[in-house]
Amino acid sequence: MDVAEWISEGYFGSAARLGKVRFRLAGRGEAAKNQSPPSHFFMNPREFFINASDYGLPTRDELVAYRIWDTHFHGFLGRPSEDPIALYEQNQFYVERMGIERSIALDIGRNAEWPEIPTGASAQEWARLDQASAQTPVPHEAGLRRILERDKDRLSGLVRIDARFPEGSCARMEKWIRNGPCIGIKYEGGNAQGITCDHPNNDRIIRLAVELEATIYIHTWFAVGGTPRLPGGGNAVGESTPLHVANLARRFPDVRMICGHAGGDWELGIRAIRPFQNVLLEFSGSDPHSGSVDRAMAQLGVDRIVWGAHGPLRSYATELAKVLDADLSRDDRVKILGGNYRKYAAPIFRRKGMRIEV
Repeated sequence: MDVAEWISEGYFGSAARLGKVRFRLAGRGEAAKNQSPPSHFFMNPREFFINASDYGLPTRDELVAYRIWDTHFHGFLGRPSEDPIALYEQNQFYVERMGIERSIALDIGRNAEWPEIPTGASAQEWARLDQASAQTPVPHEAGLRRILERDKDRLSGLVRIDARFPEGSCARMEKWIRNGPCIGIKYEGGNAQGITCDHPNNDRIIRLAVELEATIYIHTWFAVGGTPRLPGGGNAVGESTPLHVANLARRFPDVRMICGHAGGDWELGIRAIRPFQNVLLEFSGSDPHSGSVDRAMAQLGVDRIVWGAHGPLRSYATELAKVLDADLSRDDRVKILGGNYRKYAAPIFRRKGMRIEV
């Protein structure tokens, strides 16, 4: 197996494999490929080759002291043919390396085969498909439940819901939140029928989330496109923007929810949700512009901002830099990097008999 194969198969996931990749990259010729690396090539995730403080960066101990909760963890995310459990195990090297206290996984139920709605389907047919969707299985269910139970001291899950199917979504919430290990819901990023998060279908879903004291995460984006070119004009069909979140928040003023990705365009995202005190802003995945968190602080206040890494699709360094670059006190950083989300999620943890220190 050569270096390209090691990389393509995800062998950066453990200390031993990291060492082998680094050794093979340094080796020369065919013979080096099959040699075992010397012991110093095996990496301890808690050790770094440089002293971070020499470069003005936080040490791992300082990161741990922030009590970081990653509210946007894609550690199970992969192609339908891939094993999400194996991907998660590989990603734990980096979670440990960055001193993350808890990861909130957003991919429980991703790649589920929701019923296909034919073009021009009648209301009766749609209702029948919604009823049938209640039986939609979650791929790798047994393995996901096992990992969520095994690592419950550092891992929580959000179950994916699809607003096209309110009955099926509620059935999934009953199974995975009321009677399972998950703590909240995550809205899918779009659908062929154009059902955004403010559609009336969502009312039943939101009411059940309130009953369960579940957290609510909504993917949002402002993709520029269309004619004329406008923010949101390039969105995928059914992909929500912060304006859709604002509509939902107006309808449910006492229900807290997270506007994900800061809408991609953080200036517009902040402006869209600013009047709604029940909406939290999360920055993961949006471009790392200096001053973005400062602007959110000035417009929303520190208590309405939560942090997510979006790893492994984004780097922890990139996402942490958004907060570490901002002109914040240490107490404000502690709030954004975990304290605000712990306060938001405390009711569902109490409901599940898990005591967390806010």
